[in-house]
Amino acid sequence: MRATLFRLYFQGPLKALPRAPTLMGHLLFWYRYTHGEEALEALLERFRKEPPFRLSSVYPEGWLPRPKLPPVQVEETVRRKALKNLALVPLETFKALAERGEGALLEALEVLGKASPPEPRRLRRSRVGIDRATGAARRGILFTQELLFPDPKTPYALYVLGEAPFDLKEALAFVGEMGYGGGASVGLGRFRVEGPLEAELPEAEAPNAYATLAPGPLEGALYYELEPYWGRLGAGHGGKPFKAPYLRTREGSVYQEVRNALLDVSPEEGARACEVLAVFPLGVRV
Repeated sequence: MRATLFRLYFQGPLKALPRAPTLMGHLLFWYRYTHGEEALEALLERFRKEPPFRLSSVYPEGWLPRPKLPPVQVEETVRRKALKNLALVPLETFKALAERGEGALLEALEVLGKASPPEPRRLRRSRVGIDRATGAARRGILFTQELLFPDPKTPYALYVLGEAPFDLKEALAFVGEMGYGGGASVGLGRFRVEGPLEAELPEAEAPNAYATLAPGPLEGALYYELEPYWGRLGAGHGGKPFKAPYLRTREGSVYQEVRNALLDVSPEEGARACEVLAVFPLGVRV
């Protein structure tokens, strides 16, 4: 499958690598502030019917999430544990999985311990609590956060299907300057953008199902891993800080057909919030 590739180079720590729904929310906030509320409403209406573009979550370039296909039975303990812990696979292994299923992993280099994706360092950073009334450090409150520190020279891949009704590189560059995710106000989540470039993503020749590179809705999922989610609301809302919780599938889940949803996740009356869940499909054989 041909897709558009943007390379992200992280310039400092972040809480977690960008995932498609949260990154889409950042882009839609940017679209609202640069193009106006009416333009955003029209775009959301398009997402209710058929997304004009789909985002993947972000992965180290050359690696994709392992499709959640029916598992093979392995007696050898070491190999069974390696299979259990395998989350990302190289593009060539993904292609083999898409064609032949989990049996393709038995001799894969990453299962044999001879290949692995680049891993961000995990370090703890100490911070002081802030008194919201004075804006100064609050006495007696000290806490630590575990953060990811990706190598600034390592490219991370964001894939796009379809055409956004705005300059996607400009929007991504703005998010990269402001910071992605939690902690942006203290310098977390900043990145620079390279692209757009063309990319060829692996998939089966004659697929009968689809593995997603982004979280998706439960409807239509064949083989999947669930996760609960309750993201924070955007700035300017004075009520409950979190969106209403919901369940979604994780990256790598397999669908019978391509699905998308625009979920209402408003936590209370007077607050309006939605979540874009759009499967990023790569064909697989089940």
